[in-house]
Amino acid sequence: MPLEQINDYSGQESIEGWDSFTMYVLLDEIETEFKVQFSLDEILDIKTVKDFKQCLKKHGVQIND
Repeated sequence: MPLEQINDYSGQESIEGWDSFTMYVLLDEIETEFKVQFSLDEILDIKTVKDFKQCLKKHGVQIND
């Protein structure tokens, strides 16, 4: 999927191939890249790109919107 087609509201409903396995892989990559560890509650609340950004911000990661 071209990056230009992804926005804050992109998620499982709008990104083909976003299933539970790819969510786990994406989650692992983001935690590794930004050196954070999301709680189970945070993980269960992540449904969109915006949710990922909000979790990262809670962990002190600067996000350029």
